[in-house]
Amino acid sequence: MRASKLPVHDVVTGLRARSVNYDPDEIRGSAWHFDHHRFVLGTDPPGRPQEDSVWWHAYKEVAAYAFTPAGLLRAHYRREDPLLGKDLLLVGRFALARFVMGVRITETGFDEDGVRYSWGWSYETLQGHIERGRVDYRVVKDLESGVVTLEVNSYNQVNPRAHPFIRLGWFFFGRRAQHRFYTSVGENLRRLAQQPQVTDTRTGDEDVVEVPRDAGSGGEPFWAIAVLDGARDPDPAHTGP
Repeated sequence: MRASKLPVHDVVTGLRARSVNYDPDEIRGSAWHFDHHRFVLGTDPPGRPQEDSVWWHAYKEVAAYAFTPAGLLRAHYRREDPLLGKDLLLVGRFALARFVMGVRITETGFDEDGVRYSWGWSYETLQGHIERGRVDYRVVKDLESGVVTLEVNSYNQVNPRAHPFIRLGWFFFGRRAQHRFYTSVGENLRRLAQQPQVTDTRTGDEDVVEVPRDAGSGGEPFWAIAVLDGARDPDPAHTGP
């Protein structure tokens, strides 16, 4: 995805032309990684979640995707788009490199079985992403104990179409970076769920949100992203160089 020199709004809008970059039938074998992370966020009174509780604040933060570590990942999306089907433009940071990646929220929903009450959403990677796969975030409350957790389930692989340099870097650093990211996500959401704040900020484009809130849109010009995703997925909608 060649995002440099384009307004954030245009890049986010352009994600609509991209499709998910893998087929579920491909998810097998040692080339895919499967992860499950569980982070305790706090404890509420037993029973279904109430407003202004740990669960409630965690739910609001996850809905806004405002809990990621700004030093590792920023996200941009259209404020008014419904959550289901929303496209997110992710800007990943690793050392001096920047990676621009598109994902789409393809599943959302509540679930209650008499033991647990949960809500969450899942996104899948789009054409041009350096990875292929899906991530599921779910805020869960144990109805008897009141313990609130974040559960993160994912499967992924480095995109086979990515530039060889990208694949080599992923071989040495990718899994370590993933685990660092999810550990930071759990720590951030624990803090935010117990000390709630405003859930989003604005970029220069009024209808586009930039998260997390402490990312700041002025610290790094969008056009200064130096390393693009390097993936070579077919993309008939792309007309740039």
